[in-house]
Amino acid sequence: MDLQERILLGGVPGVGKTYATLTIARMLFTSGNIHVPPKKMYIIDPDDGVRRVWFNEFPEVENIEYYFTPRWYTSGSEKVPEIQVIDKARHCYTGGIADVWKTIHPKLKSGDWLSVEHLGNIWGLAQGGFADEVFSKDIGQYFLEARKQMAPGGKKLEALKGWTDWTVINKLHNDDFMIPVCYDNPAHVIMTTSISIVDANAKEEAEIKAAYGETNIRLEGQKHNPFRAQTILMLLAHGSGDKRKYTMSTLLKDRGRPWMDKVELFDFAYQYLVEIAGLK
Repeated sequence: MDLQERILLGGVPGVGKTYATLTIARMLFTSGNIHVPPKKMYIIDPDDGVRRVWFNEFPEVENIEYYFTPRWYTSGSEKVPEIQVIDKARHCYTGGIADVWKTIHPKLKSGDWLSVEHLGNIWGLAQGGFADEVFSKDIGQYFLEARKQMAPGGKKLEALKGWTDWTVINKLHNDDFMIPVCYDNPAHVIMTTSISIVDANAKEEAEIKAAYGETNIRLEGQKHNPFRAQTILMLLAHGSGDKRKYTMSTLLKDRGRPWMDKVELFDFAYQYLVEIAGLK
């Protein structure tokens, strides 16, 4: 049995992270036959951008089960979760992340893939779900009211408190979602996130600063997400129009495998999973 892949793709919007993910679904689909059905890819996407790439550039791929997750909870944590069908023919659904994960988790089998898109957005949705459940407010409204209550001349907005609020938010995001996704799941995992650039003199926790080393690139989302991946790759785009090219490079780590430096990217599934990871 292959070792579980836990891959994190980072990069600015438009560098091919979603396209790279869908090459995996295509490889799984084309490897199936009438005797051995193809393995499936389950996609959690808070942005609803995957379907555009899938329908237009991979229309032949039919082994995807897709979930659009614009909220943390579907309709409140105390209500019965309901996953809505948005495209029956293509197996596309919508619901809250917490409820979608409860739906997907029992279905996952060895050899399947789970794709988690936009880790930065998911971290924001965990905060929004907390604010909605505890304060019955949208997260923006909650922060706006906290700002209005700041004393004149105040310089730091402390709308959420350390042990009271952030501990619970981290439990929602980590213990109820990301940790089971990465460690209590027989399928392979691929995750995507945008990046940001930090000032070299910015204050950071020593653990985080040590993990990133000399680079000032930061992967968006909950700060411990990079520790959960076995492989972290950076995707870049070069040029424009007909001359536009895409590359992938190793960022921070790829346990037990050679590092890459701006390898031109054509088919992520074949170039990385077959040629480097040795998946069959």
